[in-house]
Amino acid sequence: MKWSPVGESQRIESLDIMRGIAIFGILLVNMKSFSGPDSPIRALSYEYFDQPYNIWTNVLLEFFVQGNFITMFSFLFGFGMILMSERAKANNRSFLPVFLRRQFVLLLFGVVHVLFFWYGDILVTYAIVGIIMLLFYRLPRKALLVTGLIMITAYSLFMSVLTYEYWTSGAALSYQDSLDVQHENEIQKSIQIYSEGTYSEIMTERIREWTDLNQYFLFFLFGILPMFLFGAYAAKRRHFKNKTLWKLWGLTLVLGPGSKIFAVLFFPFKGEDWRYDTAMSWGYEFGGVMMSIFYICSIVLLYRSGKFKRLFNMFRITGRMAFTNYLTQSIVSTFIFYSYGLGLYGEYGPLTGVLFTIIIFSLQVLFSKWWLRNYKMGPLEWFWRSLTYGKKQKLQRTEESLS
Repeated sequence: MKWSPVGESQRIESLDIMRGIAIFGILLVNMKSFSGPDSPIRALSYEYFDQPYNIWTNVLLEFFVQGNFITMFSFLFGFGMILMSERAKANNRSFLPVFLRRQFVLLLFGVVHVLFFWYGDILVTYAIVGIIMLLFYRLPRKALLVTGLIMITAYSLFMSVLTYEYWTSGAALSYQDSLDVQHENEIQKSIQIYSEGTYSEIMTERIREWTDLNQYFLFFLFGILPMFLFGAYAAKRRHFKNKTLWKLWGLTLVLGPGSKIFAVLFFPFKGEDWRYDTAMSWGYEFGGVMMSIFYICSIVLLYRSGKFKRLFNMFRITGRMAFTNYLTQSIVSTFIFYSYGLGLYGEYGPLTGVLFTIIIFSLQVLFSKWWLRNYKMGPLEWFWRSLTYGKKQKLQRTEESLS
């Protein structure tokens, strides 16, 4: 029997909605890095954009968005991996060769993304973590759940204790002034390169930033892999009653926002003692995962209730082209802010970044709607699937219309 990508009639709408929402949330976070040197700015002991409206925009982004949507996308990847393996089994085909080819193509996309567009790429990470998931995906569903819970709890505790000890040892305050100067220099250098430099200079800086960002990849792995495991667990269980979802919703409401709220409460102590950074560490790692599951439960429950159909349809459309939209966000945003485009890098704070995000995503909704009226899938989805399955996929629509 022929094994090919999932057809339109086989798609799970709620998953497409989650992909669309995740793409919007990821752009909200990434916009701070597209528009300016976010990494050294975040490392400062004080607020770089010190206007009240920018400070509160930052606080709200940290609470509602930061760390919550990259984890949602990880969940969806783990879910999709199980669906792919089940379809292979149903068609009496080998899962491993096609999956490995899929990951290799994803890795190539990620490398191109890093080299030519943006250092904050997640595709390389997903390609590698997807391979590591081969060690886990055959586990029983309860083992997937327990392994993920142990991993994310242990990792979050480790990172929080590490942060706490760094502050209580006195090292944080001892080096604070010199580190602030170092980060200020990095900020000015980054602004000069990205807003005025040549494409070659930008590429060199981009590779350096990617290397710095991924030097602790093994640590990052333990923060990402648990959501892959939770997604695989959900795919194997598949059917969740509303009663179960409501219980999980309540639990993650406590664990997610409950974990992240401490960073908001301790924000006045940023740069003064251990409270803010330790709360941020726990909130970003553990709180981000729990917040993501809270969002997932909320989406499914609202979807089943039949409410917000028009809003969900907007996200469903963009979610069907999530891969294309993710990479397009980098292309458009870097053109707006880098020297080879409009050169606006470093000129705007978080609030303006949110406005840019809304405009770009709104245009993506319109484009996705138009494209899917004429084609079966996004252009990069078509390319990815064609290379994965070793056969040119059908792209042009005939008599079908967007459902």
